[in-house]
Amino acid sequence: MYLVIGATGNVGSQVVEQLLASGRKVRVFTRDASKVAHWGNRVEVAVGDLTSPETFAKAASGVEGIFLMNGALDGEVFRQLIASAKAEGNPRVVFLSTLFAGFENSPIGRLHKDKEDVIRASGLSGRFIRAGAFMTNAFQWIGSVCAEGVVYNATGAGKVAPVAPEDLAAVAVHALTDASLTSEVFEVTGGELLTVPEQVEILAKATGKPIRSVDVPTEAAVQGMIDAGTPAPVAAAVGQSFELVREGKTAVVKDTIRQVTGRPPKTFQSWAKEHAARFA
Repeated sequence: MYLVIGATGNVGSQVVEQLLASGRKVRVFTRDASKVAHWGNRVEVAVGDLTSPETFAKAASGVEGIFLMNGALDGEVFRQLIASAKAEGNPRVVFLSTLFAGFENSPIGRLHKDKEDVIRASGLSGRFIRAGAFMTNAFQWIGSVCAEGVVYNATGAGKVAPVAPEDLAAVAVHALTDASLTSEVFEVTGGELLTVPEQVEILAKATGKPIRSVDVPTEAAVQGMIDAGTPAPVAAAVGQSFELVREGKTAVVKDTIRQVTGRPPKTFQSWAKEHAARFA
């Protein structure tokens, strides 16, 4: 039995699907059982909240492995979660982290690295999926694309290698289930370096509609997030990540997907074609 946290998210839902496809039993942890009802009796459902270690402990009881995300969770609460999982057995924990965990001057990286270290200190077997930029980050552009035909870009000509959620999930599933893997950290990116304007051009071709990329300063992007309801410290941390991208610090391609799964990563062009209707 494997416990999946974040089963309603882009990556977590793929982890569930791929575990089920491989014949594994799955338990999903959710605050709202109706959001996972589409799996029917294919999964067990544990209702609870990550801020309530008691409910998490019950969900973790008897499982072989746990897929865990939410690097922004309060540090003390996270420690309690890991302690409760340890008390319920000795599950392997696969934590969805970020490439920024390798950057000492990244607030978002520190949030995730601290969680990694909590898992390491617990004595549990931990494996850490340090993800690069998600292709699904492009969904944040839907509003401005549909209203204005514009993507506002705070990363300049900085490049990333966007990764598809199903590829991240595939690495996570292998990390959960394959005892022969010896790595503790899996740095996962897509296979091609792209700027935001290049991603926008690909998206425009996929949708068949004109879409422009407009550069904006980091400060404006941060203020936009705050205006949209993002807490100011979180928005500031994201802004600093934009700066790292702008400075070229994230222009790396890792071959982890091919090494772990035996197949190449999905291209952004393929992903854009699959999801073009959402930008129409």
